[in-house]
Amino acid sequence: MKRFCSLLLLFIIPFINSNSQRPSFLDNLSYYIENTSVYEWNQEESRSYFIPKKHKSLNGEWKFFWSDVPEKVPSNFFSEKFNDKKWSYISVPSNWEMKGYGDKLFRNVSAPFKANPPYVPKDYNPTGAYRKVFTIPSDWKGEDVYLRFEKVASAYFLWINGKEVGYNEGAQEPSEYNITSYLKPGKNIIAMCVLKYSDGFYLEGQDYWRLAGIFDDVTLYAAPKVRLFDWQVITDLDAKYIDSELDLNLDVRNLSQVKGNYQLKVQLLDQSKKDVAELKSSVFEMDAQSKKIISLKKLIKNPKKWTSETPNLYSLKMWLQTSTGESVDYAEQRIGFKKTEIKGNTFYLNGVAVKINAQNSHMQHPDMGHAMDETTICKDFEILKQHNFNCVRISHYPPVPKYLELANEYGLFIVDEAGVEAHATEYICRDPKFTDMYRERVYRMVMRDRNYPCIIFWSAGNESGEGQNITEVIKEGRKYDNTRYWMYGGNAFSHVAEDIIGPRYPSPMELEMKVGLDTTDKRPSFMDEYLSVAGNGCGGLDEYWRVIYDHPRIMGGAIWDFVSPGLTEQVKTVADVSSNNTPACLMGNAKLAIAKNHAGKVLDLNGHDQWVEIYRQNNVEISQDKLTLMCDVYPRKLISSCGSFITKGNYQFGLQQVGKDSLDFYIYTDQAEPTKDNNRQRNFMMFMRGKKEGIHRLRIKLPENWENNWHKLSGVYDGNAMTVYIDGKSVGSKEAKGSITNFPFPINIGRNAEVHGQDTDCYICDAQMDNVGIFADAVLPGQEYTKKAALWLDFESEKIGGTYFSYGIGARNYGSIWPDRRIQPEMQQMKHTVQPISIKMIDADSKKVEVWNRNNFLNTNFYQTRWYLQEDNDTIQQGTLNLNVAPLSKSIVEIPYKMPELKAGKEYRLLISSSLKENELWAKAGYEISWDQLTLPWKVDEVAAKASSRKVSFKQDDSQVIVSGEDFTYLFDKKIGALSSVKINGKEMLKSPLLLSVWRAPLANEMDAWCAGNARTNNWKEGYGNMVATEYYSCGIDLLRHTPIKVDACQVNGKVYVNIREIDFTRTSGNLKQMDLYIQGMESNGFENLYEFCINGDGCIELHHQVEPSGNLPLWLPRIGLTFDMARDFDCVKWFGRGPEENYPDRKTGYKMGIYQKQVDEMYEPYLTPQDYGLRTDNKWVCITDKAGLGLQIKMNKPFNFSTHGYSTENLTKAMYTYQLQRQDATTVNLDYATSGVGCSARSIFSSYQVKPLTYERTIIISPIRPNEK
Repeated sequence: MKRFCSLLLLFIIPFINSNSQRPSFLDNLSYYIENTSVYEWNQEESRSYFIPKKHKSLNGEWKFFWSDVPEKVPSNFFSEKFNDKKWSYISVPSNWEMKGYGDKLFRNVSAPFKANPPYVPKDYNPTGAYRKVFTIPSDWKGEDVYLRFEKVASAYFLWINGKEVGYNEGAQEPSEYNITSYLKPGKNIIAMCVLKYSDGFYLEGQDYWRLAGIFDDVTLYAAPKVRLFDWQVITDLDAKYIDSELDLNLDVRNLSQVKGNYQLKVQLLDQSKKDVAELKSSVFEMDAQSKKIISLKKLIKNPKKWTSETPNLYSLKMWLQTSTGESVDYAEQRIGFKKTEIKGNTFYLNGVAVKINAQNSHMQHPDMGHAMDETTICKDFEILKQHNFNCVRISHYPPVPKYLELANEYGLFIVDEAGVEAHATEYICRDPKFTDMYRERVYRMVMRDRNYPCIIFWSAGNESGEGQNITEVIKEGRKYDNTRYWMYGGNAFSHVAEDIIGPRYPSPMELEMKVGLDTTDKRPSFMDEYLSVAGNGCGGLDEYWRVIYDHPRIMGGAIWDFVSPGLTEQVKTVADVSSNNTPACLMGNAKLAIAKNHAGKVLDLNGHDQWVEIYRQNNVEISQDKLTLMCDVYPRKLISSCGSFITKGNYQFGLQQVGKDSLDFYIYTDQAEPTKDNNRQRNFMMFMRGKKEGIHRLRIKLPENWENNWHKLSGVYDGNAMTVYIDGKSVGSKEAKGSITNFPFPINIGRNAEVHGQDTDCYICDAQMDNVGIFADAVLPGQEYTKKAALWLDFESEKIGGTYFSYGIGARNYGSIWPDRRIQPEMQQMKHTVQPISIKMIDADSKKVEVWNRNNFLNTNFYQTRWYLQEDNDTIQQGTLNLNVAPLSKSIVEIPYKMPELKAGKEYRLLISSSLKENELWAKAGYEISWDQLTLPWKVDEVAAKASSRKVSFKQDDSQVIVSGEDFTYLFDKKIGALSSVKINGKEMLKSPLLLSVWRAPLANEMDAWCAGNARTNNWKEGYGNMVATEYYSCGIDLLRHTPIKVDACQVNGKVYVNIREIDFTRTSGNLKQMDLYIQGMESNGFENLYEFCINGDGCIELHHQVEPSGNLPLWLPRIGLTFDMARDFDCVKWFGRGPEENYPDRKTGYKMGIYQKQVDEMYEPYLTPQDYGLRTDNKWVCITDKAGLGLQIKMNKPFNFSTHGYSTENLTKAMYTYQLQRQDATTVNLDYATSGVGCSARSIFSSYQVKPLTYERTIIISPIRPNEK
C-alpha cells in the first residue's frame, strides 16, 4: 500500500488497506517492520518546514526503557496507567547509544548483521521505549494540535493516551501527526517504541555510526482548522538574469465542517525589513474538508541575487485572511532569488558557469552522535567558509532544518540528498517491492526543503545500485520541484536518469579524458565524491583543480569528507598480571562482570563490537617455535555467528570458533604443510616465489554442552604438533613445524583485527571469558604459571583514565577536521588550491603579475589586497594593491616594488595576500582568504665559510673511531657502521645512531584495502593483509638489518675524514628463493650506503651520502633519507621551509615558505589511527636545540623534508589507537631526501609523488649550535 493517512484528509490518495485491516502495533511486528508496503501510517502530508508561533517543544527528559529485542519491552508500556517510576530518564534529542544504551556500531558497506531484505534480526534488534507527560496550553483551544518528529532512527510506533496514533520508517525524514482527537484535558501521555532495525534500515546503509533513537526536535504545535498548509516559492529570472517573476503556489486547507470565504496576502521584505512588494489574491471559497492551491505572481525588479558569495535573503510573510481581512493563519519563509540552468554541457547559476568546491558532510558530533545543535552547525560553516568551500553535499540524507536555514545565511550551496543508500544490498534498487519506499523518502525531502535557496541541486541518494528505483526517485522528486536538477551518487560512471553526472574518484587524468575531453555525453559533471581524505591525506588536490578549471563542463566536486568520525570514549585498561605489563584496553562496551558458577570477575562481551585490544609490545610479537593460547570461556547464544576468542590477525595464530560446532586453532610458521603430489604445479610456483612458509589449521568438534557452560580452552604448539584441549582433555592434534611468523596485526580478545572492521556482518564474540593467557612456550593444562606468560589477563580490575576518539571496530579515519572541530593540517591545502584570487608571476623584471579572479560573482575589490617583498623571512618592502578584476576574469597588474640590494645566500619572494575588508558572518575583517608567494629570480651565492682554525683529531681501534675537537667529541661505531655519538660541551645529543631510513609508520591510506590494488605486485605475501602497506611489509623494508662493510678514517689538511660503506638488508634477505629458471639462491635485497664524513675543527660535519637500492624492493618507498634520535630535551625546532602546519610533497603548495619555530610535541597531529605525521617540506635548514640553545643545525645541498617525533617510529607503527602512544625519552629526527606523498584512500599516491627505489645522493651539513655563538 502507498502512504497511510487519517480519514480526515479525504482529498489525498486513497490507500489499499483500511484501518480495520491493520493489526495492532505490537501484535504483529513483522507486518510493520518487515513489510515493504508499510513504511508509515496515519501521517500528515509533507510540507515546507515552518513551526507556527503556537508551539511547544517536547525536547528534554523522557522516561526510557531499553532492550536488545522488542519482545522484552513491557507489553502495556504505552497505557496511561503504566507505572514507569523505575525507568531511567534519557534526554531528547539524542542517540541512545551516546547515553550508554546499546552499542555504537560503525559500518561502511555491510549491515551489522547478515542482510536479507526485508527481514531483520530476531535475536538482536535494539529497542527503546519512551514516555513523556505533556499538557496543552489553554490558548490552543479550538485549534488542531499536531505532533512533529524531525528525525527518529529507524522505525517507531506512536501512542497518545494509550491509543495507537502512527507508525514511521525513515531515520532522516520528518513525520507529523494530527493528534487532536487523541487528546484530553490536563495531562496527556505520549509513548513511543523505537526499533533500530526495520526493512527501512536497508535504505539507511550510510558509511557512518549506526545509531538509534529520537535524535532531533520533537514539537507540538497548534494550527487553525482553516490553515495555510504549504507553499512553493519559484524565483525565475529573465533572460538577462536581472528581474524576477516571483511565483507563489500556496496550499490552503479547510479541515473544518464549515465552508467559508478567504483571501491571501503576501509581503516581500528585503534584509533591512523594507517593503519590496505586496501580493494579494482575490477572495476565494473553501468548501468544508477541502484544499485549494492559490497562485500569486509578481514581477520583482532587479532583486539582489542569492549565491554562495552574495547570500542575499528576503523575507516572505504570508497571511490567510477572511474575506473581511481578519487574520486566520500566518507563515513566513526566507527566500533567495536565483535560477539554475543547464545549457549545452554546462551548469549555470544566474547565468554564470559556476565552479563548486564542496565537502561531503555527515551530521556528526563526538559527544552527541548524530544530534546536531546550532552551535556546532555554525562552527562547521565558519570553518568551511574560512577555507574557501562554497558547498556541502549532505551525505547521505537530508540534514536537520537548521542546517539549511544557516546555509542560506552563511552562503553555502547545498546538495540535498535523499536518504536512500542500500550499499549492502544494492540489488533492491531493482526490486519493485521497495519502489514506493524509495519514492516516499525523496517526497518527504523535497516537500520539506524545496524553498531553501541554498539548495543548488538535488541528489537521488548514494550507492543504492543503478536500477529503476533510482529513476523513480528522480521522477518522484521532479513532481514537487521542477526548478532544480538531479544527480545521483552511484558507483557507476553515470546513471541514465540523472541530469548531472559524476564520476566519483577518478584520477585527474581520467577526469580529463573521460569528462573534460568527452563529447559523447552532454551532461555537466560534478564529482559527488573525490579525493578521499582519511587520516593524513589530501594528496593531489592541485592536480584535480587544474583539470576542473580548464573545462566548463566540470563544475567541481565534493571531497570525502568533512568531520572525522571519532566518538569520545574513556580509556579502560585491564592489567596484564604477567611480568610484562602489556597495555590492554576494553573496547566498545566490553565490561568486567560477576559471573555465575565462576570465581572472581570475568570479561563480558556481547558480540556487538566489544573486545580487548592488546598493544603490539615485543613480548606478544611471538616468533618462536612454541606457543600456547588459553582461556576460560562461557559461550552464549550468538557465539555461532563468530567466536574470535584469541587472535593475532587471520594467520599468525588464533583460537576461533567456526559455526555452531567447530573450533580452529591456527598458526603460521616458516615451514608450510606438505602438499599432495597432485599439486606439483602449485609447489613449483611457490618455490619459484621463495614461499616455504604457510598456515597450519587444526579444526576440532565442540562438545554438545559448549554453550552456556564454562570451559577451559587451550591451544598448544610445541614445535612438532598442535593440540587443542577442552576442560583438560585433548580433543584434537596434528603435526606442525617451524617458527611462527610475526605479522603486523595486534592480538585481540573477542575480535580478529585483520578481518573484523567496518564491514563486519556478524556478532564477533558473544561470551564471557577469564584467565586469558599467551605463552611463547608449550604449556599443558594445569602447568600454567602466570609470571612466565607473555600475557595474562585475569580481569579482576579495570582502570579508567583519560579519553580518546574511537573509530569503533574499524571506521576509516575520514575527515578534514577533528571530531571536536579543530582544524586538520590538510585544510590549509584545501583553502589554497581553490582560493578566490590566484596570482602568478609573468615577468619579474617588469614587475608584472597575472591576477585571476576565480570568484563566480564577486569583484576582487571586495577584498583588501597587499603585497610584501620578502628577504628570507623578513619583509623589506610592502604596499597596497587596488585590484579591480571582474569575476571569472584575468588581468595583468604591475606590483610597485623596487629591486633591493641583494644579499649573499638570501632568497627573495613576493607575497600577495587578500583579506576581508568588512566583517562577515563567518570571519572578521582582516581574515586572509588567499595568498600567493612568488619566487623571484634574484640570487647571490652564499660566500663559503672560512676554514676553521680550530684543531681536530681522531683515534680509532677495532670497534670505533673517535673524532675530537676543542669542545666536541664524535664517535663512529664500527660494529654498526654509523655516527653514534655527538657531544658538544660534554653534552650528548644522540640517543641513537644516524642511519638510513626508508620506513614511516603507515598512513591510514596505506593501511586501507580500498586502494590496495594500486600497489599489488607479485611481491605480496600471505599474512600481511590487503593494503598498500602489504607491499612494504612483504618486501621487508619495515625492518632493516644494518651491516657495516668498511669503516676507516684519516686526517688531511686539518680535517678528519671518516668513510663508511654499509649495507642495509631488508627482512626478506637471506630467504632461499628460485632466482630465475635455473638458479637457486639467497635473496639479497637492500640498500648499499656510501658515507663520506668530513669533520672540521669547529665541529661542522659535511656528510656526502650515496644510497644504491638493490634486489627485490617495493614499487615505491615510503621515504628515503636519514633518521636518528636526539635526547628528549632537544625539543625546540626552528626551520626555514614550508609551514607552519604539517605538509607533504603532494599537498605542500598551501603552506608558505618562511622561518617557523615549534616545540616537538606541538608538531604532533592526533590522527585517530596513529601514523606518520608532522613532515615539513622544501627546507633550506632546520635547527634542533634544547631550551638553552645548544643543538644542531642541518642543511643539505638540495631542499629536503624533515619531521621530529616525540613517539618512536615503532610505536607509531604498532599503535592502533592514540591511547597506545607512549612518549619516548627522545626526539626522533627524520631527514628525508625524498618522501612519498600522502595520496587518497581511493587512488593511493599518484605516481609523480612516489619515492622510487633509485640512487639518491646528498650532501648534508651538520653544524653544532652553541648558545654563546650568534
